[in-house]
Amino acid sequence: MDAGTIRLLEFLYPPKSVFRIPVYQRKYEWTEEQVNKYFLDIENIALNDEIEGHFLGTVVFVKSSFPNMGSDYIIIDGQQRITTTFLFLKALYNSIDNENTKSDIKETYFENRNVDEEFKYKLISVEDDRKDFLELLIHDKYDRPSKIHMNYKRLVYLIQHSKATSEQLLNALEKIRIVYIELEQGKREENPQVIFESLNSTGLSLTESDLIRNFLLMNETPSVQEHLYKNYWLLIEEFLTNSKIPDFIRDYLTMKTAVIPNKNKVYQNFKYYMHKNSLSSEKVLRDLLKFSGYYSKMLNPKSDNKIIQNHLTIIVQLKSTVTYPYLLRLFDKYYGEKEISTEQFVNILTIINSYLIRRAIVNFPTNALNKVFSNLGKEANKKKDIQTEENTVAEYLLSRTGSALFPRNEKLKESILNEDMYNRNHRLVKLILSQIEIQTHKEIVDFEEVSIEHILPATLTPSWRVELGDNAIDDHKLYKDVLGNLTLTNYNAEMSNRSFSDKISYYKNSNIKITRDICDYDVWNKDSIHSRGLKLYKQILEFCPIPEEKDSVGEVKEVKGDTYYSVFELLSVTGKKPKTLMIDDKEFVVNSWKNTLITYLEWLADFDLEQYLDLPKQKAFQKLLSYTDEVLRKSENVLSIYVETNLSAQSIYNYISSLTEFYDMEDDVFIRLDV
Repeated sequence: MDAGTIRLLEFLYPPKSVFRIPVYQRKYEWTEEQVNKYFLDIENIALNDEIEGHFLGTVVFVKSSFPNMGSDYIIIDGQQRITTTFLFLKALYNSIDNENTKSDIKETYFENRNVDEEFKYKLISVEDDRKDFLELLIHDKYDRPSKIHMNYKRLVYLIQHSKATSEQLLNALEKIRIVYIELEQGKREENPQVIFESLNSTGLSLTESDLIRNFLLMNETPSVQEHLYKNYWLLIEEFLTNSKIPDFIRDYLTMKTAVIPNKNKVYQNFKYYMHKNSLSSEKVLRDLLKFSGYYSKMLNPKSDNKIIQNHLTIIVQLKSTVTYPYLLRLFDKYYGEKEISTEQFVNILTIINSYLIRRAIVNFPTNALNKVFSNLGKEANKKKDIQTEENTVAEYLLSRTGSALFPRNEKLKESILNEDMYNRNHRLVKLILSQIEIQTHKEIVDFEEVSIEHILPATLTPSWRVELGDNAIDDHKLYKDVLGNLTLTNYNAEMSNRSFSDKISYYKNSNIKITRDICDYDVWNKDSIHSRGLKLYKQILEFCPIPEEKDSVGEVKEVKGDTYYSVFELLSVTGKKPKTLMIDDKEFVVNSWKNTLITYLEWLADFDLEQYLDLPKQKAFQKLLSYTDEVLRKSENVLSIYVETNLSAQSIYNYISSLTEFYDMEDDVFIRLDV
């Protein structure tokens, strides 16, 4: 490594040399504000003779040579400053009248003589920038809405309105200095990627997508970089916008590892995944390209099969991005490996959407779903040789407990008939009513165009008080926002607070069947709302079925020896001795229920000490854990928290289950009993 300071124009001076922006680098993207600052620094020098110079920043590069050439400077960091300087030189060139000065600028900084065509122009930008730069440099064309052309025009404007002359500005540019860091090609301790990461950590703004792309391409030769960039990365960017790539790779890693990376550590997790599995850049890029195509289908649902398209649209409308890691795997099974039929694919999507919609209707929390879908692929892999994917998905989702439960019909009916769904989630109301229309009546509904109509108005008018009867105020409060009182319309504002008889005249001409069907009612009151709610419930069951359960719900399982049971299983452990506790695939030998509880609490403290120390504040654990031993019958201190140990085997098992639910680890904790 060589490092030092040098005048910027001296750095750009060497004849027969090119300054290459590698394909993995971002496009030129300096903002007007950054260009203004660049210019003002130079103008300040031009107008103040006493200023000796100014440091523009750092340029990191690797230098190599070609036959009949000077040097090829591969810019690792500093491309934005270098590109802006070439634009500034071009703007000065066009504003200076002196032909000798213009000739010096052109021959010194723009062109190389007696070289191959590839090396004729000294700045070799990434492909799109290169086209714009050469249009400007050769043809004086700058009419595209690109940063190259826009910033060139900005620099021309600043030069024209400056108090300094173009010659003064050129002289000032000669005083600008940079810090250069030259890395030695092929030297391990001078790995450009490591240097690049270090520079990024000091505040240069690079996205996770930039870092991943650079990691995949930076250590390859220029020709291999070109191949990988054009044949893989560029195609990935065509499938997905840059802003979506980090989310895609996060979901891709979750699919591959069943571990959900922190959103701020996608790049670090991606590097670890590649190193751990000894994967080449091309192999990973080939796989990423395949799965980015699937991801694009998920984000923008389009399919010749309208049933598949509708299912994927539901997931987008629900914003259920937690499903994406499993869906990537499922798409590959269907579109890639052809391992499942269209019927199976549709059935699996039906089960998933039933699970999601039911949970949304009953207002179950969504945070439990991250682990459900990150582990679903792993579960399917385990059982692929003994049952179909469809059966595994149904069995797995039905067996969820606690906050991840698959809501059963009675709970679903109760929520539909009684809960305020409009204020809680009006987009969900639109989705459900639209799906009833699509799935049971085969009517096309433009989800974005329709609005939700309160049949019994949200505002109680005198005419509606008469219609509702003696309990009008209470009935209005209880039933106005339940699903049975809501429908879809294209002319919500026109109907507003009109009477039911007036509304019927609108409803009968509606192009939406569930709205026309309201005309079957002679009056509209709490009984009508309840009746329609039951009808909607039955229609929802048609597209949100619950898979057949193999075991009866709530049945206590018979415990067998040498079998691991999830701590969410309904087990009777009285008179049975624990043998092994397994947490996150790690086994702990235990010899009593007290020992099992202490072992688990110690693991939880090690896993997240802050959350562990907060446990005694939780109402569910106040009879188990305390900050003092005064409120407990018999206690033991575990990392500053007192633990009640005078408990039955069943109570300890139930507390372990509750702790597991609190930590959202229902797929990670198992127990084996000695029977």
